[in-house]
Amino acid sequence: DRWAWHVFPVFEIANGACSCPKGPACGSAGKHPRTPRGVLNATVIAATIEEWWTRWPRANIGIATGPSGLVVLDIDPRNGGDDSLATLVKQHGALPATTMALTGGCGQHYLFRRPTGVEHVRGTPLARGIDGKADGGYIVVAPSNHLSGTSYRWELTCHPTDVLPEDLPDWVLKLLDTNTKKGATAGGTVTDG
Repeated sequence: DRWAWHVFPVFEIANGACSCPKGPACGSAGKHPRTPRGVLNATVIAATIEEWWTRWPRANIGIATGPSGLVVLDIDPRNGGDDSLATLVKQHGALPATTMALTGGCGQHYLFRRPTGVEHVRGTPLARGIDGKADGGYIVVAPSNHLSGTSYRWELTCHPTDVLPEDLPDWVLKLLDTNTKKGATAGGTVTDG
């Protein structure tokens, strides 16, 4: 169900810095949870969601990928994600047309459904500049703001009201499984959820 995405409030950017108590010293500005248990607080209960955004009307929006049944490819072009994705597509084939978001850092989030019968998908780096977000992970989504001064937004041709998330391609699942078994390490720093 496209509207059964579990959400929770995330600190927003205010006056050019994170709105959390660390302010300009925050290392995850506009990308970390406002609630005590973070992603574990994510819900679809309307009354709770309304209470949160009444309390924090400018809060960024986080979607918990695991309970939402989503696996997301997070492409970060600043760390070579576009080149890595082109290489993977050349090796394995194109990604299906699926729900897609544009991040505040000029990247993309490709949203896929967890495959039927697959109980757990661990989020892990797939390649340089590409992270898989799954169980235990989250993404920040539109209309959240970003430290760069831009906002997250849905790709117009792949908006969730028009294009449902497709099934996760088998080759992506295999890469996630392979990387999970090998205990893959990321090259660089974690910049998002």
